[in-house]
Amino acid sequence: MEELKNKLNEIAKKEMEYADMRGSSKLSTCDYRGWDKDVWNHRAAIIKKIRDSGYNVSVSVSWGVTDILITKPITL
Repeated sequence: MEELKNKLNEIAKKEMEYADMRGSSKLSTCDYRGWDKDVWNHRAAIIKKIRDSGYNVSVSVSWGVTDILITKPITL
């Protein structure tokens, strides 16, 4: 279980780093062969971790693929 937590935390961390560098990042997941099952099963926890870190997160679903858009927070 600890290994899974580390993996999911690392995924969230990488997506936040990408958003910091580029302004936004997109993580896609799907419940289908060839996709990472851990990301699919724990996508809500990944989203919560990123939101709790202050990033804006929007989620859309198309053709069974869940796209998670992470946007770097800005102050106007």
